[in-house]
Amino acid sequence: MIKQVFQFCMLLMAWQAGFAADKPSFVVLPYLQWATQTSIVVKWETEHPTAGWVQYGPAEFDAKKPNLSRMSSVDADTAFHTVQLTGLQAQTEYFYRTVSVSQQGDTLYSEVYPFKTAVNEGTPIGFIVFSDSQGRPNPNVWGQIATLAESERPDFAVHAGDQVDNGYRLSDWVGQFLPQGQPFMSKYAVYATLGNHERDAPYFHKYLGHPENKRTFTVTYGNTQVIFFDSNQDLSVGSEHYKELEAELAKSTARWKIVVHHHCIYSSDNDDHGNTQVGKSTLGIPELAHLPALYEKYGVDLVFYGHVHTYERTWPIRNNGVDNRNGITYIQIGGNGGGLETPAPLRSWFTNKLKYGHHFGYVRVAGDELHFQAIDIHGQVFDQLLLKKQSQ
Repeated sequence: MIKQVFQFCMLLMAWQAGFAADKPSFVVLPYLQWATQTSIVVKWETEHPTAGWVQYGPAEFDAKKPNLSRMSSVDADTAFHTVQLTGLQAQTEYFYRTVSVSQQGDTLYSEVYPFKTAVNEGTPIGFIVFSDSQGRPNPNVWGQIATLAESERPDFAVHAGDQVDNGYRLSDWVGQFLPQGQPFMSKYAVYATLGNHERDAPYFHKYLGHPENKRTFTVTYGNTQVIFFDSNQDLSVGSEHYKELEAELAKSTARWKIVVHHHCIYSSDNDDHGNTQVGKSTLGIPELAHLPALYEKYGVDLVFYGHVHTYERTWPIRNNGVDNRNGITYIQIGGNGGGLETPAPLRSWFTNKLKYGHHFGYVRVAGDELHFQAIDIHGQVFDQLLLKKQSQ
């Protein structure tokens, strides 16, 4: 009898352990992507497959609790959830939370988070510029940067690549980049392009990639269009990706045109483009040296990239020379967490401002004015820029 009771207890404990193991839990907390005036995408991941849906609703005056009166669901059980909320109103505040239900009927609720749809064309905007948040050798810097960026209350953010140190290492995504960025990403959509450290791995495309797997795409907020492309690809004149980039630039009618990619065009790094301790530098990646002519042809105003972990802002450049009236400003903004790099010991002809240290960028646009600030890890503004257009 004692043996039978013992066996029953052991079976009961094993069943309870298995049951507990199947209770839903988060691998990745909810975050936002692909916001438009009428839709937004919510993503999250659970340890085991669950049925999942999003409860959401517009913010209301004099509310006692968040409005979560609407629901959008996933059809089948899955561990990685991607739910698009549609039929939204432009420039409108909403609340949402995710719901995950296991096959045993256990329910996992997320916190309630706010978001706002893309604004109308005439509305001023603000957005954050990230790059090179890879966690080694500084695993906590990205979280600090994301927290500072959230304090600016932007509309969205862009990321110019190297989100992680090794795109094939799952722990870089679910153990570093996503958990540290999630407090920011749960409220603001982050639009990302590939760096070299992602290695074009499936995890990038799962967590941050374009819904149609596009290498070149655009995002429009207000009167500003941001054009992204994958600078790891062949971008020689006439190549497929060059044609895609030119097509996006050519059809843009936005008042402000901003380009985001990973690799440097103008860069004064100490040894990335030639060891300046013993010789000369190309001052950027030669394979991209033809792109400024394309940007100039289609009226680009500002270009952001990372790759080198230093801040550098150029003078306005046109025809490979300084042109304060008609030039394009290039900003290297690779300071989100990767090991810091130093500029060459001698000044480059295009350099306006250099800074050694972790940082991010903050852009604001209202009508015919664009304001930019570079902010360090202590929250201090160390560089700024004002661009003006003649009224139409």
